[in-house]
Amino acid sequence: MTPDRSVERPRAQPAASVNTLPRAHTTPHIKRSSSSRTPTTADPPDAEAAHKPHELNQETLQYNRQMKTAVTELLNDARVTRGSQGSRCLQNILMEAERDLKANRRESLNMHRAN
Repeated sequence: MTPDRSVERPRAQPAASVNTLPRAHTTPHIKRSSSSRTPTTADPPDAEAAHKPHELNQETLQYNRQMKTAVTELLNDARVTRGSQGSRCLQNILMEAERDLKANRRESLNMHRAN
């Protein structure tokens, strides 16, 4: 019995080559913005004098967030990721900023509970 040549079987897709996979050193540098602002609400004028320490604390927290964002961008920079010493230094700065943020958050929560 001879096979019917009028019906062709579909061809299989060629296998992906290992040489076509992207390498870590070929990834493009991604530029990220450092705008991580949180929405704020305005206090009524009569309550403005009562919340001066709170406003200062909010300014400090905003500053810490901006610093953390900037350091994170530095840590993700391709030049820093090549050297382990630079990466380790920035990681330590980030961890210190995170500890400070948590301490400020705890302090703020304790102040609100006391009032």
